[in-house]
Amino acid sequence: MTDERIRAGRTRAAWARIETWLEENAPRTHRRLPAPATEGRLRALEQELDLRIPADVRAFHLMRDGTGPASDFAWPVSHDDPEPTGYLLPDGEGIGPLEHLGQWFEGPVADARLDGRPGLRYLPITTVDPDGFYGTFVDCTPGPGYGLLGGYAEADFPTPGETTFAAYLTAFADALCEGRSLLGQRAGVTDGRLEWS
Repeated sequence: MTDERIRAGRTRAAWARIETWLEENAPRTHRRLPAPATEGRLRALEQELDLRIPADVRAFHLMRDGTGPASDFAWPVSHDDPEPTGYLLPDGEGIGPLEHLGQWFEGPVADARLDGRPGLRYLPITTVDPDGFYGTFVDCTPGPGYGLLGGYAEADFPTPGETTFAAYLTAFADALCEGRSLLGQRAGVTDGRLEWS
């Protein structure tokens, strides 16, 4: 089995644990999870942004197209929704739907200053708000860093990371299901919604 298939399988397993925990402990958050994306929509995004989405990120979007409804990630922010729950990851991050991924970065970044690889291709995965100025990206550049997560911030160079999306979701699932902290925060539930503190 290839590394990509292994990571896709780990993503599916981790997300199944997360959904089970949400359904049992945070039903209001669980009810607001979006429907899956389609393979056709993923291929269209790859063509539009001229990159190949790693298998673990693809596997996630084929289960859920983000961690909350598109309205939670739209700009301007809608005040019609009293309970935006899409930012359910630690540090107030959320995984937006495919329709917002290209908007956050306005396409992939090409900057050879980071590690000498020409034509870097980064795809934003998480954000902390609808502006999309801060969050996590996945490296879609063919080569050694392909599939690794990194961080991005407005007016700063992206920072490459050392872990995969599958590993991050597994740590997230462990934190929920085993009561562990993640990024210095512990999961809790208020009025049926997941919150980190």
